Amino acid sequence: MGVLWLGCEDTDTVEQPLGSAKGAGCSETLPSKLPYQPGCCSYQVHAPEVTESGFDITTLGANPTPDHVHVAWAGPTDTTFAVNWRTDTDTKATQLLYGTTKADVDGAEAPSDDVKRVTGHHLLYGGLLDGINLTRVHEVHVCGLEPSTSYFYKVGAPGAWSKTYEVATGPTMGATEPYSFAVMGDSRNDPAVWAQVVEAVSAHGVDFQFFTGDAVAFGSNQIDWNDWFEATNGAFAVADVLGSTPFMLVNGNHENLALNYVAQFPLPQQITEGELAQGEEWYSFDYGNAHFIGLNDSPPAGGSPEAQLGWLETDLAAVDRTKTPWIFVGHHRSMYSCGGSHGSNIELRKVVQPLMDKYEVDIVFSGHDHLYERSRPMRGLDGDEGKVASEQGNEGEPVEQSGTVYIVSGGAGAPLYGADDKCAHTYITESTRNYSIVEIDDHELNLVTYRLDGSKLDTLSYSKK
Repeated sequence: MGVLWLGCEDTDTVEQPLGSAKGAGCSETLPSKLPYQPGCCSYQVHAPEVTESGFDITTLGANPTPDHVHVAWAGPTDTTFAVNWRTDTDTKATQLLYGTTKADVDGAEAPSDDVKRVTGHHLLYGGLLDGINLTRVHEVHVCGLEPSTSYFYKVGAPGAWSKTYEVATGPTMGATEPYSFAVMGDSRNDPAVWAQVVEAVSAHGVDFQFFTGDAVAFGSNQIDWNDWFEATNGAFAVADVLGSTPFMLVNGNHENLALNYVAQFPLPQQITEGELAQGEEWYSFDYGNAHFIGLNDSPPAGGSPEAQLGWLETDLAAVDRTKTPWIFVGHHRSMYSCGGSHGSNIELRKVVQPLMDKYEVDIVFSGHDHLYERSRPMRGLDGDEGKVASEQGNEGEPVEQSGTVYIVSGGAGAPLYGADDKCAHTYITESTRNYSIVEIDDHELNLVTYRLDGSKLDTLSYSKK
């Protein structure tokens, strides 16, 4: 089709014990080359080809204190987390200390009975736009953790630690305990608005964030990324939330799978034949009783849409809906969008919606059009047009679970586009800054979309009981 980018090596380690903590299930080792399998982890970590890469626990530069600290998942959400951060270009030391008590981690310079140390890799790369804006980033993967548990961590090295952050693992896979996540997208161009959105989201205490792409205007321009990570609103700093709340994002046309994007975000890397970006082009993960899928619909030249479609069907077919009743998909270019500057991507709809229908995906989140829009439940195609499966109820009234709902969430900072509600598929739309909070409680879903002023824009709830 050419319209959709839906598309294990042996590990070398040097046995070099670096420290252990009480109850640790494995010994820590310092890897010697990429790719590698971090201690306790069940997966391998790959990295892009850059100016320089390696493993180090001691080398510090003139300004080694970490910044841009952010947490995500590259492995099981109930037993792992991964952290990426930036330092000055001469600092190579890549360490992380963690434990279950903040005071222990705050005061630690090395591992102990109560604090464990984990090491990872560092990358040095230059900016493609200016060729001189060198950036050093670091990445560590922490595995072998307990589900539904809060951990405290800091990154860097002795004499150059970050502040201490708190992060929580997810519930055991398939567990029915309540959780929530935030959805937003298209923050590019306006870090000030982006900071306001993140501050508003942080007040809801969500377990993680799911971002629909276009974080920055130019994915290959590190200055844009610096502004994004360093965005503030008064005393509030985006960095404080990103260091504690896992952030999972998909590639947008403005990221364009740029080196800066791939190098700075740890995401699941189950590499499929035909997949680019070291396995971060598309991915999936489970959280509690939900399955999440991140797709790439904004490819550079040279990839394989067919590979992604094949992977997508295999991934969807493997979900056991008796244990994992919820499926959510995130991508960038919207299949159903009435207004905006782009509108519905018909080609994407024709090749992807049949799989959304076949496997009864609950909600598909996208961005690209800078507004908010929610479709009626859709099931099936009539030529290029989607078929409305049912009408929606009044605000707050549960809806019939009869089709997939498509939500455009593109109001986190990019210039707003005009909304249009004249399409048959559109239930509600508005041109405004927005974000959504999704709460799952066993077989119950409640979604509330907020404007930036805190007022409610939309509500959706339904039950699978």
